Amino acid sequence: MEEETTRRPALDPIYWERLSKLHPTSVCTRSEAIYHPSREGFLLPVYHQRYLILPKDQRILRVERNDQGVEEEIPFFFSLMVLAYLIEAKETQVSHTWVSEKDLKGGSTFFRGPHRLQVDDLERTYGRDPEAFLRAGRRLGGSEILYGDKGFSLDVFPKVPLAYVLWRGDEEFPPRISILLDATVETHLPLDIIWCMVAETGRRIIENSRG
Repeated sequence: MEEETTRRPALDPIYWERLSKLHPTSVCTRSEAIYHPSREGFLLPVYHQRYLILPKDQRILRVERNDQGVEEEIPFFFSLMVLAYLIEAKETQVSHTWVSEKDLKGGSTFFRGPHRLQVDDLERTYGRDPEAFLRAGRRLGGSEILYGDKGFSLDVFPKVPLAYVLWRGDEEFPPRISILLDATVETHLPLDIIWCMVAETGRRIIENSRG
């Protein structure tokens, strides 16, 4: 019997090292996180939940309503995008102007082939059920927007909203889902991290397909 060799990718420790070297006030001003001196960590809202990022311990904890930290398996893309946001976010505020990934500087070249924003699973799951699509978005903290047959926007980070728009499929045309980003997103995240963020968000929306 062959042993399973699939391993979870390891986060490059350089992200933790870079975050540890930044002044907490600067991090909080740029990212809108809150610093906890006693824990030496940053409290950051992500997907309508709160997470405590602990650079010294190199851990990320989900924080419940009673302010207790919860140990849970943190997906690789989630860890990567959270640390990148704390490191890279600027003081620039949300523009409330939606653009596609191709409108970003270098986006038309980067977001193609293996880096195409993946929506296939979302289209298969929700393409003919716009109401379920909206419910899944709301469970992730999203709010309805009047685009397509159904659409919603959600705040991944305080300064990084995403929008998903569904056009329902029928006998003639397949369903289609588009992803919109705030025009300032490239100020806060590099293109590869934007790709990771969209992949992680899509995974979470799929997880919310029940209920």
